[in-house]
Amino acid sequence: MALLHKRRFVMHTLLEDSSLSKKEKSLLVVGLFAARREEQAMLHFTEVAIDAGNTVHEIAELISATIISRGIPTWLSGIDAISKAIELTGIAESTLETHRISTFSTQEECVSYYQSEFEQLPKWIQYLVDYAPDTLLKYSNLRTTSLRDGVVSRYLKELLLYAINLCDQYPKGIEIHKSNAIQLGATDTVLQDIKTICIYAVGIQAFFND
Repeated sequence: MALLHKRRFVMHTLLEDSSLSKKEKSLLVVGLFAARREEQAMLHFTEVAIDAGNTVHEIAELISATIISRGIPTWLSGIDAISKAIELTGIAESTLETHRISTFSTQEECVSYYQSEFEQLPKWIQYLVDYAPDTLLKYSNLRTTSLRDGVVSRYLKELLLYAINLCDQYPKGIEIHKSNAIQLGATDTVLQDIKTICIYAVGIQAFFND
């Protein structure tokens, strides 16, 4: 019983409004546990996220953004969160307007995009150009679609990708998405909030990965 009270206290503290709102934090935690394929925790926080004001569309879009980082297994886990959100809200059909999204049709357009994203063209992009140009084109279109501002901001998506890489102790991913989040306005306090979420998810090792 004492352990249960401690867990509830930690959870309450984790999700209270700070530099990020409870709505934003609960949504991020759903995405994080989907990426980690920890489905029981994901479903619990889906209820929290819905109670905090998140919609089915927000949950679905944030989870889909993680595909560029952790692949389709994230989506296969995440569809259970979407189903849970539909069950909780009673909203099953899409009511969003669809908008045409600009896509890349040439390698040159892809390279120009990454040159605008990074101070210099990353080696992992250059090697796609050199050795896997078809993959470059398909990945770049997936990336820009996933990270666009939609019902969920690119800012929040970058924070989630930063959290995923912190938990997985992957320095290159941490560097990329931390930098992107800072460019979009993340402060030291926001980044600390993300670390706190990661410590809740995987333990104290998350604190030492950044």
